[in-house]
Amino acid sequence: MATNVSLERFRSLTAELKQQVFKDAATELAAQADKLAALIKQVVPRGDTGELEHSVRVVPGKTDLVKRVVAGGRPTIRQSVSSKPYDYARGDEFGTRNMKAQPFFFPTYRLSRKRIKSAMKRKLTATIKRYSAEK
Repeated sequence: MATNVSLERFRSLTAELKQQVFKDAATELAAQADKLAALIKQVVPRGDTGELEHSVRVVPGKTDLVKRVVAGGRPTIRQSVSSKPYDYARGDEFGTRNMKAQPFFFPTYRLSRKRIKSAMKRKLTATIKRYSAEK
């Protein structure tokens, strides 16, 4: 049975395009995560030691298309009066019984979400257009 050359070429080009889109998406996602982390660092409530600002970071996920921007963790854990440790990054974000909330993380993310999605769409659309124009 004869193989259809144009079908094989289409499959080959589609596979190449898929790889290129994945690569460009991973690159753009990493760049957007870094931008978001930098923006969050700018609006962190300033404390005595600056540990909260240094705790904002990008954590890689299970795949290249998963990046998590996080704040807090080991450097921001404090022992409370009740002897239960707590993360003061969460205390700043959501407040405590003794302290009013000073949200910095989620408002920044919410304000950046549309810009991030738009940048991702622009990047992927440009890749697809560039790739299809080359072949």
